[in-house]
Amino acid sequence: MPTAADLRCGDCGDTMELRRAAFGWFYGCVNYPVCKGIVSAHQETKEPMGTPANAETRLARIRAHAAFDTLWRGGPLTRKEAYRWLRKVMQKSYEDGHIGRFTITECEALIEAVKKLKDGG
Repeated sequence: MPTAADLRCGDCGDTMELRRAAFGWFYGCVNYPVCKGIVSAHQETKEPMGTPANAETRLARIRAHAAFDTLWRGGPLTRKEAYRWLRKVMQKSYEDGHIGRFTITECEALIEAVKKLKDGG
């Protein structure tokens, strides 16, 4: 996972800094409010959760999570089983097997894999 020192905004490329909002800790672009680039932070360690991304990639990650989460939120798998399946299908290591690190293409592939699994394939 990237460290705070490695973070560059996915929108403008400038640095990001740790900030706190009502929902908790996150990294925001130093050019806010002109640039609204963000990446979530682990609430205990303050380490980044994923990699910074531009708006298009963030939307793809949101769509991928929405599809993926149906597998374990009331779905056929436990959360642990779902992430194990994700890493296998996406050929990712434990460290890289997080949607917050995926590209747009990987997000689209995950969405298709979820559809295929749910359709019995």
